[in-house]
Amino acid sequence: MAFIRIFRPPNTNAEIYDSVNAEVEVDANPPEGLLLHCAGEVDGEWQIVDVWDSRAHAEKFDHERLGPALEEVLGMRPPTPPASAGYELHKVVKP
Repeated sequence: MAFIRIFRPPNTNAEIYDSVNAEVEVDANPPEGLLLHCAGEVDGEWQIVDVWDSRAHAEKFDHERLGPALEEVLGMRPPTPPASAGYELHKVVKP
């Protein structure tokens, strides 16, 4: 079942986001199971929204690609995950 995650990573801006995104290579090599990825500033904080085929796909991406990319860009993996919301979706429409 499709799964959505909404993150608000602390101390993030467009430059940090772009650096992590370039390291992860989402544009050139989209991860398996990713249906939608978008990001932008909301109320002065950076927000990232992903829709995945399943929670398992999201977790695999975190472990195999996002974690190492964060470590490369930030010099460490954040000690705790950023504030987030995630839930299974009842319906996804892909026009």
